[in-house]
Amino acid sequence: MSGVLQGFGVIGILIALGLLLAHLGVLGEDSQRALSRIVYFVATPALLIHLLSGTDVSQVLGPGFAIAALSVLAVVVVYVPLAVRRGRSTSHVTVGALSASYANGGHLGLPIAVYVLGNAAFALPLMVLQLIVYAPIALSVLELDASGRRPTLLGLVGAGARNPVTIAAALGVVLSLSGADLPEVVAEPVSLLGGIAVPGALLAFGISLRLGGRIGTAQRAEVAWIALLKLMWQPAVAYVLARFVFGLDDHEVFGITVMASLPTAQNVFVYASRFGRSELLARDCTAVTTLLSVPVLVGLAAVLA
Repeated sequence: MSGVLQGFGVIGILIALGLLLAHLGVLGEDSQRALSRIVYFVATPALLIHLLSGTDVSQVLGPGFAIAALSVLAVVVVYVPLAVRRGRSTSHVTVGALSASYANGGHLGLPIAVYVLGNAAFALPLMVLQLIVYAPIALSVLELDASGRRPTLLGLVGAGARNPVTIAAALGVVLSLSGADLPEVVAEPVSLLGGIAVPGALLAFGISLRLGGRIGTAQRAEVAWIALLKLMWQPAVAYVLARFVFGLDDHEVFGITVMASLPTAQNVFVYASRFGRSELLARDCTAVTTLLSVPVLVGLAAVLA
């Protein structure tokens, strides 16, 4: 399980560093906001362009992509009606749905795919789905709600056209499908800026852990419900689809189930911070699912590997 330990170790060190810097007064709430904005407006778009332009997107759109999409949908159709029935706002529902289904496919998924599953390709369908489809839609909804407008199809398209993540994803897909390469003088800065995305998000998350109140200050029952959806329901759906609907072999079933069991990505906290919506919910869900995912992933490896 070296891949699991390595992934969690890297994440833990960077979060702890952000927490320590906040505790020492080196970084404060303004720093957390600034980091989140840099990650959202600059680093994440650069990372998207760098990652997608070097990925054959057409080769990723197979059973793994379909299962990832259907397992996300299975979570959304369970969580959203319950949240709406409880009178939650559109932004709250969006952040909650992301917390329950948006997995840490980059900094946990990739090392686990390499060191546990033996193939980084297991993480790519999940990452492409989230980067190209899921994040742009969710961010467009958050933008419209933050501006006081109701989400409509035309509004989502317009918001997506102004969203830096959506624009970067579209550009990355175009570069991938066309086979074109960015000039070196452009590609190198894009790569360097993309490298800020993960550590910047983790540092901002660590600062929030120190300055945003103790874990559990958000809705505890909802955090528990979201954790159950993320770590139990989503992987269960992925397993059933992979095993009984798509008829994949044992190793593919194991890999797809593990990817669906990954905890909530820190990007959800960055997205919530960008629009100032349900930040504590995103933070608490990320922290709780990350801690609880360790025994879940180890258990899956013991049973399915």
